[in-house]
Amino acid sequence: MRNVIMMHSIGSIHTNWKEAWLSIEQRQFEFLCKYLNKHKYRTHYLDYWYANEGKNRRFDKKDLFLTFDDGYLDNLLIAYPIMKKYGIKGTIFINPEFVDPSSGIRTLESTGGETRGFLNWDEIKFLDKTDEIDIQSHSMSHNFYFKSDKLIDIHDGSNRYHWLAWISRPERKPFWQLESQGDFNPKGYPIFEYGRALGLRRYFPDEELIRLSEKLYNENFSKEHILDKLNSFKVTHPGRFESDDEMKKRFEYELLNSKRILEEKLDKQITILCWPGGGYNEVSMSIAREVGYLASTVSSADLMSVDNSGEYKRIERYAMSSNVRIGGLFTKYRIKQSKFPYHLVMKLKYEQGDFLWVFANKIRSFINLFLS
Repeated sequence: MRNVIMMHSIGSIHTNWKEAWLSIEQRQFEFLCKYLNKHKYRTHYLDYWYANEGKNRRFDKKDLFLTFDDGYLDNLLIAYPIMKKYGIKGTIFINPEFVDPSSGIRTLESTGGETRGFLNWDEIKFLDKTDEIDIQSHSMSHNFYFKSDKLIDIHDGSNRYHWLAWISRPERKPFWQLESQGDFNPKGYPIFEYGRALGLRRYFPDEELIRLSEKLYNENFSKEHILDKLNSFKVTHPGRFESDDEMKKRFEYELLNSKRILEEKLDKQITILCWPGGGYNEVSMSIAREVGYLASTVSSADLMSVDNSGEYKRIERYAMSSNVRIGGLFTKYRIKQSKFPYHLVMKLKYEQGDFLWVFANKIRSFINLFLS
């Protein structure tokens, strides 16, 4: 039975927050916390999970572990007051490169109601000292990188490939929710097949190929024409992949530095790692163990192979969202925000296999189809 819940943002779903599909509607989150409190669920930090997982003690349905990825400001402004009100514990996974450079502890009043952005160090330290929040590592960068020489697109100056700006202007990472960063990279920049930073060997395109791509774009050639030209040019200008040593050093920076910085800032041991996007490989996994993590999250692709009988353990999570998938029987399915206040409660009971709630979840999805 899965007891660990994955969330990200709380309360930003109605704003112009980028990737707002990751956010949970505030009222639904409060209904969930109120339900957990009323029905005497026990929420814990992940050190409790680690101490008991795989040791002949089965968690029951009322042992829950709430986790929040990325360290968004709304975790402080929206989620924390609700969790404190109902006595709910949770873990926030932090990427040091995204920590806001401001100081002091912000409030809804001081931000003028703005909830977008990321936590600063004062806020992270404050939350970690509360009875409701534990801080753990989400690696350093949360980056995406090119993983092959397969060309897939051309950057047009939009925010579609927002992570390009994370690489070219890392100092602006804390502000990517608040500003357009599409012009941080030149229009015409070639886009290759990409993936999560900790799960790949990085590919570096040839510099002359990059310049040619930007030149052709500025001369108003079509994307198809540019890609054809680049694929031909690539034969003699293939670019390169990082070496074993380069990949290992990059992984050590991501895993060791994030752990070290968090430990120094918070004056405690960091033992849990959340892999951004479930991206890892054998090398990054080995380094995570070497630098002292005791457990890490697991991607959905690896769930069947998890063995927690040893010292190093893997954490299986399921996602909570305010969105539902509707249609799919006679029409193409689409994603829509649920209007039901008890949506997250129904999702919880569905995941726990409660028959009546599973049935109610099906009815809810059917009703959503006609409300859309």
